Amino acid sequence: MKKYWFRPKCFGYGFCPISWEGWFATLVLVGFVFLSAHVRLDFFTSEVEVKDGFSFLCDILIFSIIFTLVFRDKVRGGLQWRWSCEKK
Repeated sequence: MKKYWFRPKCFGYGFCPISWEGWFATLVLVGFVFLSAHVRLDFFTSEVEVKDGFSFLCDILIFSIIFTLVFRDKVRGGLQWRWSCEKK
Protein backbone atom coordinates (compact mmCIF):
# COMPACT_ATOMS: atom_id res chain seq x y z
CA MET A 1 0.00 0.00 0.00
CA LYS A 2 1.33 3.40 -1.00
CA LYS A 3 1.49 5.98 1.79
CA TYR A 4 0.20 9.41 0.80
CA TRP A 5 1.62 12.54 2.35
CA PHE A 6 -1.01 14.97 1.08
CA ARG A 7 -4.73 15.13 0.32
CA PRO A 8 -6.13 17.19 -2.54
CA LYS A 9 -7.89 20.47 -1.87
CA CYS A 10 -11.67 20.43 -2.20
CA PHE A 11 -11.81 23.31 -4.65
CA GLY A 12 -9.12 24.27 -7.13
CA TYR A 13 -5.66 22.87 -7.72
CA GLY A 14 -3.45 22.02 -4.80
CA PHE A 15 -2.90 19.79 -1.80
CA CYS A 16 -2.70 19.81 2.01
CA PRO A 17 -0.40 17.74 4.26
CA ILE A 18 -1.91 14.75 6.11
CA SER A 19 1.18 12.95 7.45
CA TRP A 20 4.33 13.97 9.28
CA GLU A 21 6.31 13.64 6.04
CA GLY A 22 3.94 16.05 4.31
CA TRP A 23 4.16 18.51 7.18
CA PHE A 24 7.97 18.25 7.16
CA ALA A 25 8.10 18.88 3.40
CA THR A 26 5.79 21.88 3.83
CA LEU A 27 7.97 23.28 6.63
CA VAL A 28 11.04 22.88 4.41
CA LEU A 29 9.23 24.86 1.70
CA VAL A 30 8.35 27.59 4.21
CA GLY A 31 11.99 27.62 5.32
CA PHE A 32 13.10 28.21 1.74
CA VAL A 33 10.59 31.05 1.42
CA PHE A 34 11.92 32.70 4.60
CA LEU A 35 15.49 32.22 3.43
CA SER A 36 14.64 33.83 0.11
CA ALA A 37 12.92 36.71 1.93
CA HIS A 38 16.04 37.22 4.02
CA VAL A 39 18.42 37.13 1.05
CA ARG A 40 16.34 39.03 -1.51
CA LEU A 41 14.44 41.50 0.66
CA ASP A 42 16.60 41.76 3.79
CA PHE A 43 13.31 41.02 5.55
CA PHE A 44 14.50 40.21 9.06
CA THR A 45 16.36 43.43 9.79
CA SER A 46 14.90 46.50 11.44
CA GLU A 47 14.97 48.45 8.18
CA VAL A 48 13.05 46.52 5.53
CA GLU A 49 14.03 47.67 2.07
CA VAL A 50 12.92 45.96 -1.08
CA LYS A 51 16.18 45.16 -2.86
CA ASP A 52 14.80 42.91 -5.53
CA GLY A 53 11.10 42.13 -5.17
CA PHE A 54 10.82 40.62 -8.64
CA SER A 55 13.54 38.08 -7.86
CA PHE A 56 11.74 37.17 -4.63
CA LEU A 57 8.49 36.56 -6.54
CA CYS A 58 10.38 34.45 -9.08
CA ASP A 59 11.87 32.44 -6.21
CA ILE A 60 8.38 31.81 -4.79
CA LEU A 61 7.13 30.69 -8.20
CA ILE A 62 10.11 28.37 -8.73
CA PHE A 63 9.81 26.88 -5.22
CA SER A 64 6.08 26.26 -5.76
CA ILE A 65 6.60 24.56 -9.11
CA ILE A 66 9.40 22.35 -7.81
CA PHE A 67 7.40 21.45 -4.68
CA THR A 68 4.37 20.52 -6.79
CA LEU A 69 6.37 18.47 -9.31
CA VAL A 70 8.32 16.57 -6.66
CA PHE A 71 5.34 15.70 -4.46
CA ARG A 72 2.51 15.22 -6.98
CA ASP A 73 2.84 11.43 -6.68
CA LYS A 74 2.30 11.67 -2.91
CA VAL A 75 -1.21 13.17 -3.26
CA ARG A 76 -4.10 10.80 -2.50
CA GLY A 77 -6.33 10.64 -5.57
CA GLY A 78 -3.87 12.45 -7.81
CA LEU A 79 -3.34 16.11 -8.46
CA GLN A 80 -6.02 17.68 -10.61
CA TRP A 81 -8.45 20.58 -10.67
CA ARG A 82 -11.43 19.90 -8.38
CA TRP A 83 -14.83 21.54 -8.26
CA SER A 84 -16.06 19.87 -5.07
CA CYS A 85 -15.07 17.61 -2.20
CA GLU A 86 -15.26 13.89 -2.77
CA LYS A 87 -18.14 12.13 -1.04
CA LYS A 88 -17.08 8.98 0.78
